Amino acid sequence: MSTPSSHPPITVIGYGSLMSGLGLARFGTLAVTGIGRVRLHGCTRGFGKFSMYGDRFAMIVEATAPTAPLRAETIAASNEDHTGVEALALTVALPEFIAIAAREGYASDACWALARQAEGAGRDLAQHLWALLEQAAFDQVAYRRVLFAATGYTSPHYIPHPVATDGAPAIAFLAPGTEGSGADHVVPIRVQSTVTRVLSLPEVWRIKPNADQLDYITMCLLGEVHGVSLADVYGNLADNLPLLNRVRERVVEEAPTEPERFRAMLKLSAETYAAQLPPRTRRSLVLA
Repeated sequence: MSTPSSHPPITVIGYGSLMSGLGLARFGTLAVTGIGRVRLHGCTRGFGKFSMYGDRFAMIVEATAPTAPLRAETIAASNEDHTGVEALALTVALPEFIAIAAREGYASDACWALARQAEGAGRDLAQHLWALLEQAAFDQVAYRRVLFAATGYTSPHYIPHPVATDGAPAIAFLAPGTEGSGADHVVPIRVQSTVTRVLSLPEVWRIKPNADQLDYITMCLLGEVHGVSLADVYGNLADNLPLLNRVRERVVEEAPTEPERFRAMLKLSAETYAAQLPPRTRRSLVLA
């Protein structure tokens, strides 16, 4: 059986609060062995899953074509195209991956079971999930049913989903919606809450105009400190000056301490951070 030390590193795509030190701080440190910016293709991003951790809606990505794989491409520091869904790729050891999964509401026991099955098939976990997706002909609904059959478990919150890259597959956590969790008796939180659309920042604020939601928005937007654009979630924020000013005030308040906090939460030295996330021209509605 594989042990945490023998399992190859796993790359996780963080597209919400995993992209900031403030978002990571609630759950403690997370040692990474690599980090980089990526652009996701084949999906849209916004708010839309009622959170386990407060009176707010968390970030989701939703596939635009349910029978096509998601893909992540590396963003070079010189790339000034800030369109699309930008995110961070975090490379971690298996125990850290399982900690991330637990944070996302996916059971640790199911992750260990999948890791053991992967080892038995001569694959690492991400490769194993990709093989299950291929088995399902890249159909998201069929994949979740295959995953449930493999473990006897699925989550109403987030489910690990393989993502194609230029190299080995990565893993993102997707929140199931009306398409289902992979098991008829496990009703997705998005369905339970009756909020199944992908919401822009102003849209989610109309539903949850409270301190919890503002805190979470701040956690996500602080990803822009690290050169990751979240312009795709702004919606018509530029036209809503009261909300823009409120969000900007909160983000600007946290921004000065964010780099050091982020490095500490991911156990990154300043030198490694600078090398793996080199400065990039920043275009931000909320940061100067």
